[in-house]
Amino acid sequence: MLAERVFETSFSLQPHVVATVVEDGAVLLDLETKYFYQLNEPAWAVVQLFEAGGASQEAIEETCRSWGATDADVPGVRALLSRLHEEHLVGSAESEDLVPAPFRGPWSTPTIERQAEPLHTLVTSAFDPSIPLAE
Repeated sequence: MLAERVFETSFSLQPHVVATVVEDGAVLLDLETKYFYQLNEPAWAVVQLFEAGGASQEAIEETCRSWGATDADVPGVRALLSRLHEEHLVGSAESEDLVPAPFRGPWSTPTIERQAEPLHTLVTSAFDPSIPLAE
């Protein structure tokens, strides 16, 4: 039996989340928390469905099946949706305006990995007096 629904309404990518495409997927940056999220290609294809304006879980699962996902892959898709929701990377959409993203496959389980430290702890300012100057 498949897991229950992650969400009942349509959701879209939050305005404080920006994406950068990389060779094997994408990186999301949450401008509020300053955390980076690494997405593989299938996860990036799913997130692009949220960018267009809104997507429901049902529409996402149907689109993933058209990309090659099977019933056995649906729990992985739902896990991704749950993580996006828990991390506040997606929010309620006014309406569903699903525009399928291009995905060339092959299909694999979508993955999302949050960087261990937020950006502000990784990047220092050149004007930080606690950092010694180079000689």
